[in-house]
Amino acid sequence: MLSKPTFLVVIWLLVFSAAQAEESVLGLYEAEVPVEDQGAEQRQQALREALEEVLNKVAEAQHTPVDPARIDAALEKAERYVQQYRYTEEGLWVLFDRRAVDAMLEQGSGTGQATLEALQLRITGIRSLPDYAQVIHYLGSLKMLSSAQPRLVTPEAVLFELRSRNGKQGVIRAIVHDGFLAQRDRDASIPTFHYSP
Repeated sequence: MLSKPTFLVVIWLLVFSAAQAEESVLGLYEAEVPVEDQGAEQRQQALREALEEVLNKVAEAQHTPVDPARIDAALEKAERYVQQYRYTEEGLWVLFDRRAVDAMLEQGSGTGQATLEALQLRITGIRSLPDYAQVIHYLGSLKMLSSAQPRLVTPEAVLFELRSRNGKQGVIRAIVHDGFLAQRDRDASIPTFHYSP
């Protein structure tokens, strides 16, 4: 059992790591490209180049196959995906709308948003920050997961929210197969696994 000070430190670090993960995800949706001037034609070309860079980064990070024709169509209307932009000393910095980009990529991959399923996973045995780091690293290594975020931390367990295209049973099978976490209480409504360092 964690002491109260250790427990509070773990909670703070989990919240901080979730905020850091969100910030790094948001970095996927921005790009900076050089421009010769601030004219409308240069801006339109720069927006297309920036969107192409962002689409490639996001598709790679989410392991999403893309339809080149759909990408080309999106690039022709790049301004529709822009959330904000500004000129810098290096060129044009652009932040694209995360939801719009994700929706376009999912439609273009033929998978659709409905197949990205949210599920919860309870993991016991996390007793220290190194334990937590090992577990979050393991979950991050599962290619079938597009995200793994801690939602509830208690001295007994950490409840994670996962997003996957493989569904609950596919995720459970993969974790059981890997053997990194031991399955507990197979009949529980929330899949429960135990971590042993």
